[in-house]
Amino acid sequence: MMSEIQLKDPQEVLNALRSVKGVHGAAIIEKFGLVRDSALPGWIDADSIAAMVTLIQKASERATKELSQGQFLRAIIESEKGKLIFAEVVGKIVVIVATEDVKLGIVNLKLDAARDALKKL
Repeated sequence: MMSEIQLKDPQEVLNALRSVKGVHGAAIIEKFGLVRDSALPGWIDADSIAAMVTLIQKASERATKELSQGQFLRAIIESEKGKLIFAEVVGKIVVIVATEDVKLGIVNLKLDAARDALKKL
């Protein structure tokens, strides 16, 4: 499991997420929309996904606050051809781009482990 391994940098965390079956790639995005680290395939424009996820993240945070639902943890956007999963981690956003049949339970476990690893870096 990822949390049992000493990861030395954010790129190793992203590569570990990308190794999950059904995950195309992952990235770490600054809250203001810049890509910090990326392990995305060439067909995904990292800057575009960063801009979109940042807007969705801000709207999600506001919605949870306005509805007294506590702190925003993560979002999953499911579409016909895939999933976009993202969560706040240490003031940044970790985003995962996956296939439609990715096992969300495994992705959520790996995302939690990534969160723990990034907090220690």
